[in-house]
Amino acid sequence: MPTNAADNTPHKLRERIKELTALHKTARLLQDDQRPVAEVMSDIVALLPDAWQFPELASARIAFDDLDVTTPAFRASTWIQSAEFTVRSNRHGRIQIAYSAECPPEAEGPFLAEERELLDSLAELLRSYFERRLAVEELHAAHNSLERLVTERTNDLRRLAAELSLAEARKDREIATLLHDRVIQEFAFMKLQAQKFRGDAVFCGFEQRFDEIIALLDRAIQQTRKLTFEISSPILYELGLIAALEWLAEHFEQRHHLKVSAPKQRNLPALSEAINVTLYRCVQELLTNCVKYAQARHVKIDVRVMSNRIAIVVTDDGVGFDTAVLGKLSTNAGFGLFSIRERMRYFGGTLEVESAPNRGTIATLSLPVEAK
Repeated sequence: MPTNAADNTPHKLRERIKELTALHKTARLLQDDQRPVAEVMSDIVALLPDAWQFPELASARIAFDDLDVTTPAFRASTWIQSAEFTVRSNRHGRIQIAYSAECPPEAEGPFLAEERELLDSLAELLRSYFERRLAVEELHAAHNSLERLVTERTNDLRRLAAELSLAEARKDREIATLLHDRVIQEFAFMKLQAQKFRGDAVFCGFEQRFDEIIALLDRAIQQTRKLTFEISSPILYELGLIAALEWLAEHFEQRHHLKVSAPKQRNLPALSEAINVTLYRCVQELLTNCVKYAQARHVKIDVRVMSNRIAIVVTDDGVGFDTAVLGKLSTNAGFGLFSIRERMRYFGGTLEVESAPNRGTIATLSLPVEAK
């Protein structure tokens, strides 16, 4: 059985050094919030026995919630020193030192008064450590929950934006159909009636007036037909995306005097109505930007089909801009690009913009072929 150490200054000094060393090493270990808690506790219990007066007989244990870490030889015995600590939400932990054999009596059984102070200090360090780790976990959980909420809301907004865009397209198509089937037909009927009365008007001297009326009706029919195509191109629904883009290129050439090269690609995979409408409107927005902001003279529309993606590339020779400030643009052009990017993201696609001052702009719309 071990005997008590001689009561002399060198011995006490060695014991205090051991205790301070254990306290210092424990504090250093508890500063690392990146390592798993079980690993940190294992390192701490491994160094604790050496801090007690009879290390060859000592073993250590740290328990907190479901965590229970011990040195290999630890077992509950008659000679045990324990300190408990409590963390938020009334969660309890314990640190213990046990001797495997009887030792000379000291202030607390076989344990020194200084060892009690050391154990209480260690328990306070562990309490602070677990408080901090729990706070970090709660912060991470709140952050992750907020991220999930933001992601869900963002996806909801993108879905609603896409649904709104599609609903607007369908409403525009209804209006265009109404203009074509009713308004243009009414104008055509009025023209026929005017032509009938024109013959009788010869005898009344009103022939020229009727010619003017018929000319006005022709112009109204022509303008209404153009308006019908601008509101919702029937080509998109009847002949497909490529034909609609060709018409769009011709329209911008005629109306804005912008030279637009139509796409050469002819064979496209089957795409949903929502995808066709989205791609068409995005290209329309890009061409509008070319007219309003890029000051471009030539634009090229290129459609590329890869194994699992479809890409539409719109290239212009305009003034360009610094893409580093793309996210900070407060102009309608900047918002337009942001709107296009968000619409593409909803369908799992992307908008990539390459540009530089006086170097023109290349905008690439890319979508999975099996887009929803």
